[in-house]
Amino acid sequence: MNSSKAVAFSGMFAALQLVLLFLGSTMWVLCYSAPLFCGLVMIILKESAGVKYCVLSYIASSIIGILFLPDKECVLTYVFFFGYYTIIRDYLNKPAKWLSYVLKFLLYNASIGLSQLMLIYVFHIPFDNELGKLGIPLLIFGFNFVFVFYELLFPRLTKLYYVKYKSRVDKMLK
Repeated sequence: MNSSKAVAFSGMFAALQLVLLFLGSTMWVLCYSAPLFCGLVMIILKESAGVKYCVLSYIASSIIGILFLPDKECVLTYVFFFGYYTIIRDYLNKPAKWLSYVLKFLLYNASIGLSQLMLIYVFHIPFDNELGKLGIPLLIFGFNFVFVFYELLFPRLTKLYYVKYKSRVDKMLK
């Protein structure tokens, strides 16, 4: 694929990610799932155009999302973790399996924690919690529970893309 097609392809994916993040910003039900979907969409871009164009799409969608989307929690979840995780996941899988899982969970919890702290202290969005002090551990447990399923889903969707759709996408891009 030549570079102009790859840039156009990454631009289309940046626009798709912004649409997904906009839906997550406007519908509270999708606030946490929209960044997940954006990360899964990056599989197609990474496998078809390469890491360089995946990074380009991530940077463009992150900047535009932070500047223009109304719900900063949805956007920051994407910016701090799900946007770049597709790019670095292969590098995190290289160490031993147990170390790989430890690194992934540390990165995930640090990223989500940092995004929540940024929401509170930079954007001055209060942390409203109906459950009191029990809400924060439940939120952390819920986030980690979702991440386990995300980790299980990721290689399956990558394989599905290779088996069913990669040849079609490659034909469109030639």
